[in-house]
Amino acid sequence: MKQLTLSTTLTLAALLGCGGLSRMEASDTKVTVKDGGSILLRADGLDAGKTWTVSRAEVRNLNANGVLSGVQISAAGADRCAGDPKCRINLARPWNIQVSYGAGSVTIASISANRGLHLKHNKLPFDQWQRTANADERQFGHGDGHHITSIKVNNGANLCPGNGCEITLIFSTQ
Repeated sequence: MKQLTLSTTLTLAALLGCGGLSRMEASDTKVTVKDGGSILLRADGLDAGKTWTVSRAEVRNLNANGVLSGVQISAAGADRCAGDPKCRINLARPWNIQVSYGAGSVTIASISANRGLHLKHNKLPFDQWQRTANADERQFGHGDGHHITSIKVNNGANLCPGNGCEITLIFSTQ
């Protein structure tokens, strides 16, 4: 039988009280937009959504301690960025990603330079995005049969031409 020391017990209690390792290891924060008959926004490591401001027109997260360090875009499991972590984004300048879904779209953009996160909609109002059992997730049009039809980075070429699209934005501390 192993015994836990007081310091080990306190460390474990702190981890459990803070929501686990993912909340404490803030070196990388991932924001994923996923497709599958609905559009799902998941923020991993952004304090269970508590740092988001949500209105009908936009969602913001300042994430002031991090900067965009990479983007991953996949379609039906294929890497559309060919392993390039920047994937047509100049990390030193403002950036945006246009995600078209059904009859509307969501634009994911930096708030200032490459810091923070700003989502604006066109016909996909955020007060119609529903929370899921995961506090970090919101979903729109669940089960409506629509899919992401295009993903354009800085209004460039369509990097995701069909169903099963997924975008992951990675923020890292400086």
